[in-house]
Amino acid sequence: MPDSDDHDANDEISSDVDSENMIEYLDGFWKQCQEALKLGSDISIEGPVTGVVACGMGGSALPGEIVKGYIDVDIPVDVIRDYSVPKWVNHGTLVFVVSYSGNTEEALACLKSARSKGAKVVCISSGGKLRELCESSRSPIVLVPKGLQPRASTGYQTLPILNILSNSGVIPDQTSEMDDVVKALKKDMKESAKDIVGRIKDKIPLIYSSDRMIAVARLWKAAVNENSKHPAFFNVFPEMNHNDMIGFKQAKNSRYYFIFIEDAEDHMRIKKRMKITKEILQNIGLPVLIIKLTGPNRLARMFSSILMGMYAGYYLALEYGIDPSPVDLVEDLKKQMGPYIS
Repeated sequence: MPDSDDHDANDEISSDVDSENMIEYLDGFWKQCQEALKLGSDISIEGPVTGVVACGMGGSALPGEIVKGYIDVDIPVDVIRDYSVPKWVNHGTLVFVVSYSGNTEEALACLKSARSKGAKVVCISSGGKLRELCESSRSPIVLVPKGLQPRASTGYQTLPILNILSNSGVIPDQTSEMDDVVKALKKDMKESAKDIVGRIKDKIPLIYSSDRMIAVARLWKAAVNENSKHPAFFNVFPEMNHNDMIGFKQAKNSRYYFIFIEDAEDHMRIKKRMKITKEILQNIGLPVLIIKLTGPNRLARMFSSILMGMYAGYYLALEYGIDPSPVDLVEDLKKQMGPYIS
């Protein structure tokens, strides 16, 4: 796991502030994924699929990004965090509209946009307006369990997409690799997560990965933001070496802490860039941790590292004495925006 900057993790972190018992969800994430293996198994899209688009926001956009990084296909795959689908979308495009609540205005707008272009649409939600629209038009929808934070439903929202893509002939059957995901998630990651928290507490994490693993870097960043209510940022290699790194030349006494997430399948030049960049930054006086992802397949590595990031964000929140579940600023903004009228 971590390969530098030895640190003794605090094993006595109190969970008294965890009002919604998020730790129970994290410990049982493998069960969620096991249940999710069945979702979407009854949905198949007819006709050739010439492109795939996943629309969502926040935790409901992550599934599309995981899928994009995982599958190898010869058709375009895009992730949309906005109010409309790309101009290239047409009747051959399979569009997944993902909104855990079913009321996310950007997702509802994307649904309307995709339908206007004649796309093949499948929705994933726990209910809300999205469910109403699908049921009234008899459109396929995958209903996931209610009562979770959107960022806590990654398994429920991701694995059905893979089932549907497989059923529709877009990708091969993924059953064995999905089973490996469940096995990987059963491993105890808490001590490693606490070790990472010991390093980044009172610092600003800067998280980098290859472009293919951007879902992991983005999740780690979001886990710090949403759980600990603390700033964190992410970007990718090799782009980092063409601009970001220059900005840290005068940052010797800053609070930044770099985390590089290296996957076993990353391009050899990406791995070399991470190693050299680590040395450059450490020579400036900045701490760098390289986390090397290992596992039986890409999907298992993505999910296990995502869970590690969620544990780290959770324990960081407890270190700060902050309840990890509420996202008050987001809810306040939604109230001020008022109801969405399409």
